[in-house]
Amino acid sequence: MQNTVEKIIKIIRENFPNGIRDDFIDTGKVLKIFAASNDGKNVLRGLISEVIHTNGIEDGGRFYFISENDTAKIRDLLNEILAENPIVYYSVVYEKHSDFFSRLHIFSPDVLKKIVCDADKNFYFNEFCAPRRNARLKYEVAKIFMASEDSISLDELQEQFPYVPAEKISAVLADEKKYLKTTAGKFVYISKIQFDTDEINGAYKKISERINAATFATFEDINLEINFELNYEVSERDLRLIIFKKFFAKDFVLRGKKIFRQGHIDEKNSLRPSQIYRAFVKSHDEVTLDQLRGVTNDWQNDNVVALFNAYKYMIRVERNLFVKDALINFDVDRTDAALMPFVQDKIIPLRAVTSFTGFPPVAGYSWNLFMLESFLLKYSKIFTYDKPALNNSNIGAIYPKSMQFKDYLQVQAAVLLQENIPLEIDAVGDFLIGNGFRSMRKIAALQNIISAAQESFH
Repeated sequence: MQNTVEKIIKIIRENFPNGIRDDFIDTGKVLKIFAASNDGKNVLRGLISEVIHTNGIEDGGRFYFISENDTAKIRDLLNEILAENPIVYYSVVYEKHSDFFSRLHIFSPDVLKKIVCDADKNFYFNEFCAPRRNARLKYEVAKIFMASEDSISLDELQEQFPYVPAEKISAVLADEKKYLKTTAGKFVYISKIQFDTDEINGAYKKISERINAATFATFEDINLEINFELNYEVSERDLRLIIFKKFFAKDFVLRGKKIFRQGHIDEKNSLRPSQIYRAFVKSHDEVTLDQLRGVTNDWQNDNVVALFNAYKYMIRVERNLFVKDALINFDVDRTDAALMPFVQDKIIPLRAVTSFTGFPPVAGYSWNLFMLESFLLKYSKIFTYDKPALNNSNIGAIYPKSMQFKDYLQVQAAVLLQENIPLEIDAVGDFLIGNGFRSMRKIAALQNIISAAQESFH
């Protein structure tokens, strides 16, 4: 029996360098070759299937048979890389040494991972491997910052971690409790920020005096020049917030740009942004974007909340104007019928609706993509409008309600398959961004979309 198994493995390695499927066609080829090379002797198809599953490395429905010699070469390469790098991602190893792996008929980083994951010398995890069991990217990045006296750029970190995807390093730096972006675009470790406590104590005293005199104080009125000089790379706004959280938050509370004493905030200033925007839009018949921007002092952080409430209680009749729901009357059935020739039974970008000639009139307003968004979100009986986030650029997709998707990632994956787009980063990014399904070329997001499309395809 062992001799038969070895013969089957040899046949597969020699005749299926790009992998074998456990299906009628491929196992039939093995049967034919086995019989031809063994004087017509037959072997059970079930045995071939067992050999495929027991000895092959599965990836995407195919099983790869890598020789011991090639496996040794791969492990030698990885060991050399790990000797110089604390964190190594399989995807980057595969990308940087694609020619090497192509010659060995390995066409996926997942196959690479499965080949090396049972080795003993190093430690292997889902996305990366490392020479130490407790190695994690966030710890390794922190070590670099602790050892440096200067701020560090993403490019400089990428040089320190050549086998780590840039988006993984960016994800570590996104931890706002540990890292802060400087005015020059570099990053500093927040625990290494320097403080002049005498100046901060003086600022604390000044805040108390201002609140006693006028119920509130503002940071702009408080002198922190020495602290700004000590941390010249950090923006004044960011440093003020760090100082507030570290030294003042116990006794004071920050609302927008105003500082109040804890427990002494009037009802208006204690409202959350969602409550403020909800009350604002419900009290108006019309609201402009400029008016929304002026509701609080923190539009940069509040814009999603503001748009959510505007869309919830109003109709967006044009880019800069929202109107109360009750003032707009849609002919729902006729509007759905006008959309039918554009959508049919497919997923289309919102921007694909290029003409409103056949749409029923809306008293006092003209059809445009912003008003169509609101109609689809609230009234359509037949179609769904989905999007990555509320936006001002008409980014999103329309599709029949009969289609069911877990989230917008699945919508994008489905449209790639619908349009037969090659599942490659550049092609996918060009298609989704060029057609208005998304606005940003985030590599990690595109990879997730491609993975979802590949899973759906198989």
